[in-house]
Amino acid sequence: MDALHSALFYALAALTLAGALAVALLAGERRLLGLLAVAVGLAGLYADLSAGFAAGAALLAYLACASLLLRTLRAWPALEAADREARGVLQQVGGLLAGAVFLVLAYVAYRGDFAAGFQTSGEINTSAIGRLLLGRDALAAEALAGAFLVGVTAAAVTSRVRRVR
Repeated sequence: MDALHSALFYALAALTLAGALAVALLAGERRLLGLLAVAVGLAGLYADLSAGFAAGAALLAYLACASLLLRTLRAWPALEAADREARGVLQQVGGLLAGAVFLVLAYVAYRGDFAAGFQTSGEINTSAIGRLLLGRDALAAEALAGAFLVGVTAAAVTSRVRRVR
């Protein structure tokens, strides 16, 4: 089962990296597809590491970002043309740095040992996650709830402003 987890982890990491490069280097609706690939890859990585709450939160956050990006692309077509002109050396340097980070992570993963996970019950140990979030990491849980509230409010305001125009 360890080989299956390793293969799934590397496949999801590759999907996440490919999506991140697509977000950084592509424009328009192709950037949206890259963002969705990052969402699926990152949520899959969290789920593979038995962090179900983090997987759901990441997937929800990235889907909210993707919906805002889609609304922006449909609302202001001039932004897409300006986005094409803005691509240049900085995005290429960002892509090269992302590739360098990937090579470092691949080297560390190849030369290092994975920590063995511990699960007491079920596929995702939600009771342990709840104890961690509400016990030791209460401030982080509050920050996550605040970030979610800000994202939902921004989506509501954006859709409201678009309807008024």
